Formats: sequence, structure tokens, C-alpha cells
Amino acid sequence: MIMSKVSFRKIKKSDLNDVFALLNQLKKIDTSDLDLDNSWDQFIQNNSSNSIVGIVDSKIIAHGSIIIENKIRGEVAGHIEDIVVDTEVRGKMIGVKLINELIEIGKKNNCYRITLFCKENLINFYSRSGFKVNSVSMKRYL
Repeated sequence: MIMSKVSFRKIKKSDLNDVFALLNQLKKIDTSDLDLDNSWDQFIQNNSSNSIVGIVDSKIIAHGSIIIENKIRGEVAGHIEDIVVDTEVRGKMIGVKLINELIEIGKKNNCYRITLFCKENLINFYSRSGFKVNSVSMKRYL
């Protein structure tokens, strides 16, 4: 599989099961009891979320999102989330192309910055697309 064969498009409702399977490669969540219609309706109403899928030979092999945040002083920031490439095709630069597609969405939305959180072992991967370590991340799960 060659990186140039990957095409990206906005996520569709019919992609949900394939995207859930990909996301479960990162973190397992049981979605068997999930109301797909309700989940999709809530998701698609969120205008700040821009989720895309990467496709090769009609198969979804990647997913990622950029959340667009309008700041109180008029600036626009982007936040990249849920980056995943199928384990079968990792190491073929598909993730870099996915990140670059999301950066382009950020540019089109006039983002002055794009942030993301990652594990330390992924710093080199994200630095290929121009990201630099900045600050400390803290979380509080509710």
C-alpha cells in the first residue's frame, strides 16, 4: 500500500462501525449498546468538529479530527484528536498525511495555532509535521 493511494474525506454515518473498530485499536470501548443514530445526531450537530477518514481500496484505514475553537478575543484555535491508523498499514507515512490534511482544515478555518496531546513515544512522529513540545498537559477525568 502506497501513501499516494490514500484519499481523505469527511466522515459519514455509514463509517461509524469502521471508525469505532479503528479507535478500539487505541482504547477499547464497548460500543455494542450504543445508539448509533443518537450518537451520530449529537456528533454531527457539533459544528466545531471536523472528522475525516482515510481510505485505500474502499477500506477505511485512518481517522482523525480537528476541533475548531473560537476564542473570546476573536482568534481561532484548532485541537487535533483521535488520530489512528490501522495497525496493518502503520509505518507507511499515512499518519503524516492524515495530520497534514487536518492542518489544512485548520488553515482553512484561520486557526492561529493547532495543538494536540500525545504520549512521549509519539513526539518524533508529530514533530515531522512541525509540532513542538510546549507546556505541560494535565487532565481531570469526570
